[in-house]
Formats: sequence, C-alpha cells, structure tokens
Amino acid sequence: MKDKRVHQRIQLLRKLTVLLANGEEMVLDVLDYSMGGISALSKREFPVGALLQLEALTTLDGDKKRLGLTGEVKHVRGNDQGFVIGMMFKENES
Repeated sequence: MKDKRVHQRIQLLRKLTVLLANGEEMVLDVLDYSMGGISALSKREFPVGALLQLEALTTLDGDKKRLGLTGEVKHVRGNDQGFVIGMMFKENES
C-alpha cells in the first residue's frame, strides 16, 4: 500500500486538548504529527469527516501551548487502547 503522506511524521508523545462541537473538552494522547496533520489516541471514536478544534498541546514542562487549529478526521483505527485518530489540519475560517 502506497503511503499518501506529503510530510514526514515526527513522534511526539504529548497531551492534546480538543474542543468538541458540543463544547466538551477532551484530552487525547498525541502519537505523531507533521506539517499537514496529527495522529492521536482517543478513548472515543470519531466519524471520518468530523472537525475537532485543536486547542492546546502540553509542553515538556507541563505548560499548555495554545494551538487554535482545526483537525478533520481522515481515518480511525481501533486498538486495545482505544482509537487511533488521524487528522489533517484545516484552515480556520475567519
């Protein structure tokens, strides 16, 4: 199977705070990221096409770095720890 990724992935084991459409805040475990997207582990399954507001990333020293990005769910794969969610960064509409 051919890898369709345009950008190289970099492992980044951090916490990602996302804001759901209903206003609920949820913390995901980041697996890797690139210039075009991010992959994270979630306890909840999200449908392909869902838009998640990527609010903040926890830094090495425990601070939260504001992101203000939108991620579109492109693929979901279940495993024994939850769901691996692959998201593509989307342009925020002003």
